Amino acid sequence: MLLVTLIAALVLSLFLLGRRRPRAVRSEGKLIEALGRQLLAHWFAHGRRVLAVVSPQDGDGRTRVAAELARALAQTGESTLLIDADFRAPALHRAFGLRNRAGLADFLEGRSTQIAHCAENLSVLVAGRSSADPLELLSRGRMLELLAAAAGRYRVILVDTPAAARGPDLQLFAAFAGGALVVARRGSEAAGLTRLRDLLAFCKARVVGTVLSPA
Repeated sequence: MLLVTLIAALVLSLFLLGRRRPRAVRSEGKLIEALGRQLLAHWFAHGRRVLAVVSPQDGDGRTRVAAELARALAQTGESTLLIDADFRAPALHRAFGLRNRAGLADFLEGRSTQIAHCAENLSVLVAGRSSADPLELLSRGRMLELLAAAAGRYRVILVDTPAAARGPDLQLFAAFAGGALVVARRGSEAAGLTRLRDLLAFCKARVVGTVLSPA
């Protein structure tokens, strides 16, 4: 049975932010915790360590979901690394009150890099800054070396990727992970969802779940 089938009922209404919640839903935090447990049981198993968090458009809530999911997974006691791989619109540093420097871009260009310890079991690598083309920068061999090295140290690695509308950057991470968690707005345009589907299909990455945010 596909993982998406196992968690579909959970994630279908996960992030209806700002709307009245059904009585059965106690809080968004509880749903994130439940999603984290499902991912640990059905995705981060059998040696899997990496999951790409993807979205069709900017403003879909992808970064918030990635941050909250990372916090929830760390709270279960699993060593968790959250990476901001969105050089086009980096935002994770703001979610954790960090400066966007000495990050992933700096590592890829051979400069000093610092992974921030943000909570027990939770580390964050911000995007950093670079004048290089984002896709070219991410395509460098050091990127895969970093993911492989991190997989040997952390139980869970979540990667916040650029929106599909901005380019194919997300494919590198989805391909390495073999799967992606999709975050999309309710009522998203079919063209954007189709582009995301095609990008994931091209790199043979399966959709492990879908989180819906409000339109």
